[in-house]
Amino acid sequence: MKRFTSLILAIMLLGCMMLPVGAADAANRDNLKFKQDGTFKIIQVADLQEGFLSSPITQDFLYDLAKKERPDLFVLTGDNIAGGLTNLGFRLGSNIAVKVSIDAFMRVFDRIYCDFGIPVTMVYGNHDNEDHWFSRAEQFKLYTKHKSFIGWADSGADKGTKDNLGEHYGTHNLLIKDSAGKGPIFNLWLFDSGSNDERGGYSCVQKPQIDWFKATNEAVGKLPSIAFQHIMVPEVYDYLTPANPGDENSFSREFIDAGDNVTKKYVSWELPAGVPGVMREPPGPGKYNEGQYAALTGAGNVLALFVGHDHVNTYEITVQGGLDLVCSPGTGYGPYGDGDLRGVRVITLNESSLTAYETSTLHYISYYGDSPLRRARAEMAQEMNSWAALLDVFSFKPLFWLIGLFTK
Repeated sequence: MKRFTSLILAIMLLGCMMLPVGAADAANRDNLKFKQDGTFKIIQVADLQEGFLSSPITQDFLYDLAKKERPDLFVLTGDNIAGGLTNLGFRLGSNIAVKVSIDAFMRVFDRIYCDFGIPVTMVYGNHDNEDHWFSRAEQFKLYTKHKSFIGWADSGADKGTKDNLGEHYGTHNLLIKDSAGKGPIFNLWLFDSGSNDERGGYSCVQKPQIDWFKATNEAVGKLPSIAFQHIMVPEVYDYLTPANPGDENSFSREFIDAGDNVTKKYVSWELPAGVPGVMREPPGPGKYNEGQYAALTGAGNVLALFVGHDHVNTYEITVQGGLDLVCSPGTGYGPYGDGDLRGVRVITLNESSLTAYETSTLHYISYYGDSPLRRARAEMAQEMNSWAALLDVFSFKPLFWLIGLFTK
């Protein structure tokens, strides 16, 4: 019965797959440049975890952000789809659901690209292919069918990596030219931090990717840069407020070094003085560490690492003489999260000061101000998660359409 139901659902979803999606304009990755005012703005979108019923509230939020904020690039930092939720019981159904899920939110970015010329790139998270049926490499081909997508996967960085879902995939970099378009002056690093380590815990950026980073960094001239990935590095525990075993209002995490030595680190829930943002769940790096943070710090030209994964953390840890560690809130309404934090991170670079950056978070409820209607919509999405996407189609979505119709 389960397989029969899955087959019927798969056939229904197949119709959605017939909609055209365009094709990636790869040349646009060479057109990234600072604006004439000297700025380059990035919006980081973390943990969409979209299913085949894409959330209208999220789609509207992303489009409105593009229209008002006019970023130069969107970066998706993993868990773009709810991989486990797309497993319909057999391979065909699962693959179709993955395609529908990716196409559903990527069409929003295609619309943004067509209307405002803003491209998007992405890295994977631990959930993206956790149904085991659809590999990261296979999924990547789906992204490249969208004209807004400028990511690339032939860097060779991921060759030799492995975790419980196979090889990492899609690690790449993007160069940003000066405002005159003469040549690259800034670099963006995008790492696939993997899924789950076969030895236990989450995966991490591995040695082949680190070696690629070092070689590529030298090849492009060690330009000022920032990095993006899904899972935080273990070193974040060295920069949180230390605690002792048994302290109230504290938590701990175990880490294992190359010699299989176990270290348990205790930290306080209270962020260090001067650190903006919040920490409502323990940061979730993997147990094992292959030296990514040391490599990025040692390079001397990487300013910060931006991650997602922990949906209700928004801290911004500035490390003097090191690599800043910045966690961004979950954007999607499908996974767990707090209503006041759902949103995105904005990062602004400035051509006149390439060794600095500005960052802040934009949250759905505060972004739309005091609109009772939008607040009610956000509360419905918060309470009902994925089911809200279906209800929204018959309630708030037509209501907003009518309001727009009569206020033009």
